[in-house]
Amino acid sequence: MIITLTMNPSVDYLYKLSTLSPGNLNRVELVSKMVGGKGINAARVSSILGTDTIAMGVIGGQNGQYIENETSIDKFTPKFIKVKNETRNCYVILDKNNNKTEINEYGYPIETKTISLITNNIREILSNEKVSIISLNGSLPTNCPSDFYNRLIKDIRSINKDVKVLLDTSGDALKTCLNSKYLPNIIKPNEVEIANLLGISVTTDVKILKAKIEKNDLLSKIPIIFVSLGSQGSLVKYNHSFYKITFPKINAVNTQGSGDSTVGGLLSAIDMQKDEKEIIKYGSAAGTANALNIKTGFIDIEDFKNSYDNVEISMIGE
Repeated sequence: MIITLTMNPSVDYLYKLSTLSPGNLNRVELVSKMVGGKGINAARVSSILGTDTIAMGVIGGQNGQYIENETSIDKFTPKFIKVKNETRNCYVILDKNNNKTEINEYGYPIETKTISLITNNIREILSNEKVSIISLNGSLPTNCPSDFYNRLIKDIRSINKDVKVLLDTSGDALKTCLNSKYLPNIIKPNEVEIANLLGISVTTDVKILKAKIEKNDLLSKIPIIFVSLGSQGSLVKYNHSFYKITFPKINAVNTQGSGDSTVGGLLSAIDMQKDEKEIIKYGSAAGTANALNIKTGFIDIEDFKNSYDNVEISMIGE
């Protein structure tokens, strides 16, 4: 079983137009409204891949009701905590060249009692279910302590040290975790996030990234690092090995949520106890399959199978 946690979910709006002209009237050719939130997207994908998944999170207001209604048809088990404050909105604008502009609300503050309830709910599930991996996803609400994920990892390890933790966040929440003794088993930064962690300029050169990660005292201790490099594929550190991941060029429909879908694929493969390269291929194929669908954080199983067959993995030498 898998648990995903989304502390700051959203209702997402996707606008597609030919050209975005700032400061002028823009006519939208396509509008899509959908459930957002990294952990919810990952849970949807892992459940489509046949893995028993619980999606946890905090929802409220009319947007929260929308999320509850929409996820009732998903294959995962929703365990959302309802609050009074409205769940945030996020907007993505895509032009004909798939250039993306994002506008994300911060979201309302979260009460201390809600934070405690989330922790207690996770403890209860861990004590009563056979959980293989927990994914902690996305940004934290504005007043949530930056060490919340760190504390949660400590709790998880105290209950069951064999449960793996995937951390998919950024900024202070990520840095706080990496500077503690309770490190996640897996992180999934993109090229900008990994450059920030390494203190270097953004690059997609896998040899440069490999050398920098190996010399970094914190990152070298994390078993799996899956670095998304956009159209250039991915770099994966798996224990002491490094891999370059490539796939054929696709006609992407919507790349929003591909990172979350990658997480869903990784979670599913780990829960199914796949081997090293299978885990990498599952994550890569799920991310690619998402880009072929207009719906964010969603894959068609045939797209996944085709993508899986075309993923190429090569080990990066010394």
